[in-house]
Amino acid sequence: MRPDPESAGGTRRVAFVLSGGGSLGAIQVGMLQALFEEGITPDLLVGTSAGAVNAAWVAGHPHLEGTKELAAIWTGLRRQDIFPLSPWAGARGLLGRTNHMISNAGLRAVIERNISYERLEDAATPLHVVATDLKTGHAIVLSSGPAIPALLASTAIPGVFPPVTIGRRELVDGGIADMTPIAAAVEQGATHVYVLPIGYPWLKQEPANAIGMALQALGRLVEQRLQIEVAVHKHKAEITLLPSIDGPAVSPADFSRTPELINRAYRASRRYLSRAHMVEEAPAAVTKELVQLAPLRERVA
Repeated sequence: MRPDPESAGGTRRVAFVLSGGGSLGAIQVGMLQALFEEGITPDLLVGTSAGAVNAAWVAGHPHLEGTKELAAIWTGLRRQDIFPLSPWAGARGLLGRTNHMISNAGLRAVIERNISYERLEDAATPLHVVATDLKTGHAIVLSSGPAIPALLASTAIPGVFPPVTIGRRELVDGGIADMTPIAAAVEQGATHVYVLPIGYPWLKQEPANAIGMALQALGRLVEQRLQIEVAVHKHKAEITLLPSIDGPAVSPADFSRTPELINRAYRASRRYLSRAHMVEEAPAAVTKELVQLAPLRERVA
């Protein structure tokens, strides 16, 4: 049975939880548009990696128009804006002269250009950014302090971008410790959690090479972790897992198909949320049949 805090005299507190996934973060933009169109708005946001950047934008623009502006930002991004390849920097990383392959200067510029507040606690909607302590491997939830370093830490893919020092900790990508931080949302008092998983569109395809095999294994690991997270916390909060999309098989560093990803996710989420609303409004006698019409995954033509 789902928890019902309102019936017990509690206060409804809605959290959006956004996972990581590089350029696939565009998928969350479509999800966000669908949620706001449905009238579902967050009381707090929790994000990891690319999801942290999306959450940071929404925390400063918590309305439907804000999601449309976010779509425009994503559509304007190119790979070189985030992952500018440099033979010199790559060689230094391979030779052990540095601990990363790519400077985070491009990513910093994008974040600075689009995040309007200086400190996390200044966001219009409470924001919690997840990073990983490089020394301990534990998830670190950042809820206050300078916003730019926190977001750079949450997106610091090990070996790709440099770690970020905050306080006495060296922090890297939050997805290492917690790709989909449902626990952090529940700890912040969320009673209703909407999970925006980026998913991995290539999971149903046969790996064509070693990189494809590694990506598929990573995707399976993340999916299993998400299932565990939902199982652990489903008795503490009502959890709605928005559907991931099937295809196209886009690399997390490929920004060329951003509009398609946004549109597919938007359409899948609108259908899912509409069916969920039908279930809520339906008489008990037909609810079971309607539930079968709202699968976790949905193929969008």
